[in-house]
Parts: sequence; structure tokens; C-alpha cells
Amino acid sequence: MKERISGLRNESSKTKRTGLFKRITAAFLLPLIIIYKKVSSTFLPNLSVFWHINEGIEEIMADHVHQEMTRNLILVYLRLFLLIVIKDVFLSLVSFPNKS
Repeated sequence: MKERISGLRNESSKTKRTGLFKRITAAFLLPLIIIYKKVSSTFLPNLSVFWHINEGIEEIMADHVHQEMTRNLILVYLRLFLLIVIKDVFLSLVSFPNKS
């Protein structure tokens, strides 16, 4: 019987770096949000949150959407949506800093 070659066993260095980056962004999200109290310094934690969301959804899309063209189109729309949400979150923090 032939031995099955698994892609998970032979991870590339890019895959390992991406996995490490995901873990780092996940681990530092909560401390970044707790530490930063000023509105001007909340941009970095929010950007980190949305970056982590984007990376997670990209991984899900890679696993479940097999057509590359469809996956790329969905990811473009996702990034556009996340940019709009980032803008709205940042503007709401700047416009209403004392309401929260």
C-alpha cells in the first residue's frame, strides 16, 4: 500500500509564518485594546482586529471555495467591506470619544 502524501505534514515556510502571524495577532488583540485609552491610539488595535478577521476568512475561503476566480472575487469584496468598516469605526471613535 502506498503511503499517502499529506500537504499538512510538509508545510512551507510561508504557511508556518502565516500561522505564526495569526497566533500573534490573536494573542495581542485584547491587551492592545485594553491598554489604549486615547482615541488617537485606537487605530492600531482596530487595524489589528480587522487584519485578524481578514486572515481568518481568507483561510476559511481557501478551505471551502475551490474555484480560484470565485475565491479571489469574494476576497476583493471582503477587503473592500473591511476598509469601509474600518473607516466607520475610526470615524465613530473620533466623532464620539466621550460617549463610550
